[in-house]
Amino acid sequence: MQIKDKILIEVATSEWLKKAAKTVSRTNYDDLCQHLLLILCEMNEDKLIKLYNDGYLKLFCIKVMWKQSTAPRQEFFKQVKTTGDFDVYEIDLMANETIEEAIEKENKLNTIDKVVSKNQWYEREIFNQWASGESARSIHRKTKISLREILKVINNVKKQITNEYE
Repeated sequence: MQIKDKILIEVATSEWLKKAAKTVSRTNYDDLCQHLLLILCEMNEDKLIKLYNDGYLKLFCIKVMWKQSTAPRQEFFKQVKTTGDFDVYEIDLMANETIEEAIEKENKLNTIDKVVSKNQWYEREIFNQWASGESARSIHRKTKISLREILKVINNVKKQITNEYE
């Protein structure tokens, strides 16, 4: 067995590696350890042996893990940036809403539909476009209806909906 292999085995089985990786990256510490070991495997053998003999290997590993997990140009950062701060293996999945909340939400939507359907067709269309996420200004540009009229229609329908809830 070569000296480089012995050093790699010692680093891979060491307790300080896991502890340092957990400190640097709470959620992706296993991946960070694997990435560090991959970097050490690809490293020049003479440089690795020199770091080990001089006693700078731990410092070097911690420095590499820190840079890999915080610098946007590093490969490890690019791989895990979409994961965020949540460990996907430890999340407890829960239902977002109970049956009563779902029924209440459905009743509110039915009330809104009922109120909107009582209006004239152009008022319904304007409100539906606005409710689907379009701004009053974009509706104005598309339909050439004055912005003041569009805002008036939207506010009237909103008042009707709040009156229906009360």
